[in-house]
Amino acid sequence: MMLLLAPLGLLALFALVIPFVLHLVRRQQLTDTEFAALRWISLRTQPQRHLRIERPWLLLLRLLLLALLALLLAQPVLESKSVDRDADWVVVAPGADLAAARSRIGGAGEWRWLAPGFPSLDAQLASAPTPTASLLRELDAQLPAGRKLTLVVPEQLDGLDGERVQLAHAFDWIVVPGQSPAVATMPAEKRQLFVRFDADQAAGLDYLRAAVAAWNVRVPACCTLDAQSLATPLPADARWLVWLGADLPADVTAWVEQGGVALVAPQAAKDGDANVLWRDRGGTPLAYEHSRGAGRLISLSGRLDPAQMPLLLDDDFAQRLFDALRGPTPAPTRASAAAVEPLHAAAAAASDVRQVGRALRAFDPWLALLISALLLAERWLATRRRRGART
Repeated sequence: MMLLLAPLGLLALFALVIPFVLHLVRRQQLTDTEFAALRWISLRTQPQRHLRIERPWLLLLRLLLLALLALLLAQPVLESKSVDRDADWVVVAPGADLAAARSRIGGAGEWRWLAPGFPSLDAQLASAPTPTASLLRELDAQLPAGRKLTLVVPEQLDGLDGERVQLAHAFDWIVVPGQSPAVATMPAEKRQLFVRFDADQAAGLDYLRAAVAAWNVRVPACCTLDAQSLATPLPADARWLVWLGADLPADVTAWVEQGGVALVAPQAAKDGDANVLWRDRGGTPLAYEHSRGAGRLISLSGRLDPAQMPLLLDDDFAQRLFDALRGPTPAPTRASAAAVEPLHAAAAAASDVRQVGRALRAFDPWLALLISALLLAERWLATRRRRGART
């Protein structure tokens, strides 16, 4: 069946009146020639003028050319017959209860796993993490238009990312008991906090020791403290540093630029792009964070002294210090399936065009070729008569 993606393009058919007007105007451009014998013809027998179109074949060709141009603007397409609308897909995410899914859906449709390659349910799945969000987008891009999706997911769904999934196909989101297979995670990396301090700031070590002790309460034996004087060099594997002294020396600055994280107290924020990390209850900035190459530098406005840094006495200082040194955390990949149902992107024009392009066959190239051939024929026919008239 033929469809029109832009039916308003047919309004260009009103231009068909232009060739008619041009041919009639040219017909009226006649030159009167005086004949002496015409004086004896009675006024009652004046010659009658009949409306006659000059060069009708050229007019017909021009009308056909304009009609094809209007049709090209309307973007005609032919609906593909290869789309099997009955073969809808039922895609099951690993971890979903298949028995519960079959009881709710039945046996209709083509059942496949939500896994790389989208294998059938008879295939054996490898025990590997499933990137659910990216697989849903890939499935939506590969599935022919006209097919409906039924997505069966467990109650606890893993493999998500920070962006809500949008699907162009119509789909049903069915949540059944179960949960995505747990991804084997590496044990928590043991952290070592290196402290290099000046003698007059030794009192600040007590707050750092208390913070490390609080970290070990939450995760036993996760962190250690290495406190030495400013002259003690850093080991090659150091990642976190608290520098209690003057400005950083050149070797420590180079270490930060290679990916280290250093907290310096006291040091004023010198960069214009520094972000305020901590504030006191009155809103006064206490700590700034800014990038240094591949690493980060945290500048405290005062010493590790409650008189200058009142948040040292807060219950959450240990967590604040840990979060500052660790940096931004990745977005969670596991959530309730009911809360992360994909959005239907059928209202987006780009999705509609992409979906139509897969289901329909466009005639634009053939129409453009035919219009070009007719244009050449029209030019040849229009100029041939004129040359013949001159001979």
